[in-house]
Amino acid sequence: MAGGNNIEKTNGTISETTLRKSIEFQRIGNRAVHRAQEESRRLGVPNWYSINGKIVSDQDIKNKKKTK
Repeated sequence: MAGGNNIEKTNGTISETTLRKSIEFQRIGNRAVHRAQEESRRLGVPNWYSINGKIVSDQDIKNKKKTK
């Protein structure tokens, strides 16, 4: 495929350009999420996660660690 801009080539592989861009976008997204989580913690707002299908907040996790 010309230009390397296609997401999937005819043989089912992803071009190197697309792979590099997707990794860069993931890095940017991860950084933004971590910054938002830190700001929420600083403001006392819980962050919510799904762990093994159960919804918990980071405050719940923190409290469990203190009791152990």
